[in-house]
Amino acid sequence: MSVDGADPTPRGLLRRGPLRLRPRSDQGRWAEAAAVGLTGAGVTFALSAGALTVGARLLARLPLVPQLGVRQRPDTGVRAVFEDRVHLDSTAESRRGGYLALRQSGGATHVRLGPVTGQPTPTTVARPLLAQDTAEELRVDRAKVNGFFWAGTPATAHGLPTQEVEIDSPVGPMPAWLVRPDPAAGSAPGQERTWAIFVHGHGATRGEALRVLPLLHRLGLTSLTVTYRNDIGGPASADRMHHLGSDEWEDVEAAIEYALAHGAERLVLLGWSMGGGIALRTSVRSAHRDRIAALVLDSPAVDWQDILIYHATALKAPQPMRRLALWMMTSSFGARMVRLHEPLALHEMRPEHYARTLIHPVLLFHALDDATVPPAPSRRLASLRPDLVTFEPVEGASHTREWNRDPARWERLLTGFLQRSLDLDPAQVPTAFPVRDPGAAPEADAIGMRL
Repeated sequence: MSVDGADPTPRGLLRRGPLRLRPRSDQGRWAEAAAVGLTGAGVTFALSAGALTVGARLLARLPLVPQLGVRQRPDTGVRAVFEDRVHLDSTAESRRGGYLALRQSGGATHVRLGPVTGQPTPTTVARPLLAQDTAEELRVDRAKVNGFFWAGTPATAHGLPTQEVEIDSPVGPMPAWLVRPDPAAGSAPGQERTWAIFVHGHGATRGEALRVLPLLHRLGLTSLTVTYRNDIGGPASADRMHHLGSDEWEDVEAAIEYALAHGAERLVLLGWSMGGGIALRTSVRSAHRDRIAALVLDSPAVDWQDILIYHATALKAPQPMRRLALWMMTSSFGARMVRLHEPLALHEMRPEHYARTLIHPVLLFHALDDATVPPAPSRRLASLRPDLVTFEPVEGASHTREWNRDPARWERLLTGFLQRSLDLDPAQVPTAFPVRDPGAAPEADAIGMRL
C-alpha cells in the first residue's frame, strides 16, 4: 500500500533522471562497425571458401574420372572426298606433318591418310587417301581422328596371330593381347623369351600399341598388350577412379608375373602418356626389377604435379584452388572429399624421385608441341640421369603422336636402342623403316573400331 502523496515511480529512475540516448564514443562506433564487418566478412569468407572447395574438388576429380566416352566424339570436319585424297577443315591437328587416320560411325568407316599435300582453300587442307580399312566409305561429315593410325586388333590390323588372354590383377582379370613371334612370318629367331609389355595412356585403349607391334614382331620379341583397372572390358577399382599410376602399376606387375610364368626371361616395358608413368613406377617398385631390361616411354607422365598445375593454370584456376586440389589428391582426409579410397603418391611420381631410383636404360620420346603432358619433366629426368635416359625430342608432333610425325625415324631410333639394350644380332635387325607401310592394303578382316 502506498503512502498518500508518494510518487509510485521506482526510486532508481528518480535518481537517474529521464532516459536519454547518450552519444557513443569513437571506440564504441568502431566496435559496432567491426562486429558488422566481421559478420559480413565471415559470410563472404564462408561463401568464398565454399566456392574454393567446390572448384578444387572439380579440379582434383577431372583427371581421375575415366572419360573414354568423351574421346570418341568427332573432332574434324571432312569437306570433300575423292578417290585419291581427302579435304579436311584446316585445324592445328589436320595441318600437322605426318600420318593420321579418320573414323566415322564409331568405326564403321576407317581410312588412313598421308601427310598434307596442299591447301585447296584458305580453310582446308588436302591429304592423300592411303587406304580404306572398311567397306563403308568416308563421307562429307564430321569425323574422329584416330591417332593410333591402325584400328582393331593385331590380327585385323596387321595379320599377326593374336591370343586374347586374361591376367589376374589385384582387382580382377584384365584382358590382354598376346602376340608371339613367328620366324616363318619374318620374325628374328632366338628372342621369344624377351617379352615386351605395352601400357596405354589415360582414356586410351590397347590399340595405342598397334603402331609398334609390327616392329617388335619383326625383332622376334613376344608382345603382351595389357589393360588396367577401370578400362572398358576390365574390372573397376573400389572407387572407380584413375590413380594416375599410383596403384595401376600393380596391374602391370601382374602382367610381369604372367609373362614370367609363361616363359619370359627378360622384359621391356613400353608406355604412352599415363602408361609411360605407370611403366616408370613399375620399374622402380616391381619385385622383378632384375628381369626388366629396358623402358621405352612416349610422351610419359613423369611429373604429375607439373601436369596438374599446368592444366589448372590453363583453366585459370587461382593458386589457392590449385593447392587445395593437390591437397585433396594427396592427403587421407582430402582424398575422401574427391571419393578416392586412398591418397595418391604424387611425390613419388616426379623426375627427382625417378632419378634416385631408376636402374634401367630408358628411351624417352616426347613431342615438343605436347599440350597434354608438357615435355619439360621428361627433359629434366634425362638431365638428371644422362647415364640411363636417352631423350629424343620430336618437333611438330602432338601428344603421343611422335610415331605419326615420322614413323621411319621413330622405329629406327627404337630399333637402335633395343639392339644396344638387348644385345640383338645386327644381322637380324631390319634396316628399312617403317617395318609396316602406313599405306599397306588392309587385311581381309580389317575393322575400324578401337578395341
